[in-house]
Amino acid sequence: MRFLPLDSPVLNAAELGEIRGLRNTVTASTLYPIAAGPDGLKAAVKALCDEAERLVRGGAEVLVLSDFRDGGITADDAFIPPLLATGAVHHHLIRAGLRLDASIVVETAQAWSTHHIACLVGFGASAVHPYLLFQSVKTLFESDKRTKMRASGQLNDVPLEQAMRNTRKALEAGVLKILS
Repeated sequence: MRFLPLDSPVLNAAELGEIRGLRNTVTASTLYPIAAGPDGLKAAVKALCDEAERLVRGGAEVLVLSDFRDGGITADDAFIPPLLATGAVHHHLIRAGLRLDASIVVETAQAWSTHHIACLVGFGASAVHPYLLFQSVKTLFESDKRTKMRASGQLNDVPLEQAMRNTRKALEAGVLKILS
């Protein structure tokens, strides 16, 4: 497998899409039915680890651990916390002798700060796509109140693309500071 260099541990949707197009990328869901009860989390983690091993043995080069679902999640869904999912899969693949065969990317709504990103990287993720954070920036940017504030000069009038770059740059600087 050839390496795919990343400039940042923070990925946006377009970059994750590019990776999916360049590599044999598979997605493993970190969602499970809440009806599974108190023992459901333990069973879900074991199932996720087993699925990750099966996928990597099957040739996956990039394993995306994701709590995203088209149409959104419902009250019937629970999720494996991304830090738990990442650490469990990372160590399971090490024990199976497969960790160097695939990169782990975490696609989660549950990472929105530099601390979250740094912890996920520290627990074995090669990169993180904090999709809800980027969606929140877009939603806030497009809100009527913020639009009026930019128009009146109360907020800097920067384009949405610049707001996204600023968010990413802040995350990257924070993660670098934590890692240093």
